[in-house]
Amino acid sequence: MVDRLITDARIVESTGVTAGDIAIDDGTIAAIGPEVGQRYDADDRVDADGMVTLPGVVDVHNHMHDEALFPDGIDFDSQTASAVAGGVTTVVELPTQTPVTSPEAFREKRETCEELSHVDFGLVAGNVEDAAIDIDGILNEGTRDFKTFTAEPYLADDATIVELMAEVGAAGGKVRVHCETQGILDHARAKIEGTNPEVYPDSRPLEAELDAINRVGWFAEYADCPLHVVHVSSGSGAREGGRFKSRANVPVTLETCPHYLAFSDDDVEELGPFLKVNPSLKSSDEVERLWDAVQDGTIDLVASEHFPTYREERERGWEDIWEPYAGLPSIETMLEFLVSEGVHEDRLTWPRLAELVCARPAREAGVYPQKGSLRVGTDADVVLLRRDSYEVSADDLAFVGGWTPYEGRQWTARVDTVIADGEVAARNHRVLSSPGDGDFLAREPLR
Repeated sequence: MVDRLITDARIVESTGVTAGDIAIDDGTIAAIGPEVGQRYDADDRVDADGMVTLPGVVDVHNHMHDEALFPDGIDFDSQTASAVAGGVTTVVELPTQTPVTSPEAFREKRETCEELSHVDFGLVAGNVEDAAIDIDGILNEGTRDFKTFTAEPYLADDATIVELMAEVGAAGGKVRVHCETQGILDHARAKIEGTNPEVYPDSRPLEAELDAINRVGWFAEYADCPLHVVHVSSGSGAREGGRFKSRANVPVTLETCPHYLAFSDDDVEELGPFLKVNPSLKSSDEVERLWDAVQDGTIDLVASEHFPTYREERERGWEDIWEPYAGLPSIETMLEFLVSEGVHEDRLTWPRLAELVCARPAREAGVYPQKGSLRVGTDADVVLLRRDSYEVSADDLAFVGGWTPYEGRQWTARVDTVIADGEVAARNHRVLSSPGDGDFLAREPLR
């Protein structure tokens, strides 16, 4: 007897998709494969009815909790609820406005999030503007990741980034960098006089990303520090980062996000402030090059870069695009987008998708194979996806902000059932989990 049995599933594996069943007991996978359903009785049976079955998605870049920034109703409770509704069963959350640069600040945030989280989670330290921080103390709190910027509002100068990398690398951590060169951004912004949304992409040119990726790549090699480049917005940026991956002198991982694959700067005329994001959207040619980089492995993983706001806050950008914060709500829609416009459009295979949003981010976070895989003995985090043609609507999402940039798009994949740590956590974007169901994942240093 086991707690739960999933039958008639199409299970995504590294080599393809195979028919089988999954037995779940005490929060872990007890058995997986063909005819498992014939060998086990269960307290609860879930008939997958041929639905594609993936490991729970692991999202390693999102902004979900900041009491000094986000308004009432937007916190780790509502945002991890949105995550699990979309098939994301593990998150690694990054600081937004409030820095997390001391062991005490890290511990305080962890304790708060433990009370609120619907899913298992990790945390990133940042935003580091001064390398004189207690790196060992923060590592001992259960993270391996430190976030810094080459651009405002958390600009760290080159010497600070190099020193941070040297200390973090020696301690067994990894540095994540937002890559845009501030000098280029300043020059571009000074030439812009308007306030309408269409000027925003011009304020953050492609060259700012390319220059910064190039510089931090050399910084990482010099300092002997593993590097993670967050939210690569262009195919050219992916190629720039790929040069350092091919040199193999230090580990380099490259991340992109759904919005950089879904939209180009051509879409800003229609959607305006609902596409304000940093780095800004790039040309349609760069979008195609970025898809190529996702397909060929230059891009290592896809993360949501989820940033929640209410619709009314974002609406202000129609009159003055400089007014709203940059960032898009995307954690709940990420998987359905990548299946509908990736797998179902023959841009991704099922195994490649699972690598991008499950296995590789779990490795990056230091929680693989406990997370990001479907193996005997691992956490029972499972997503069932059904084929279904529908029009995307914010009204159908668990996200409390009341909007999505994908409104009105025609998609063909829907998250049907989400199981987190062996329990049914969501069905059809209706959240069944509760605050506090998730556990903090302490992540060990790399060395």
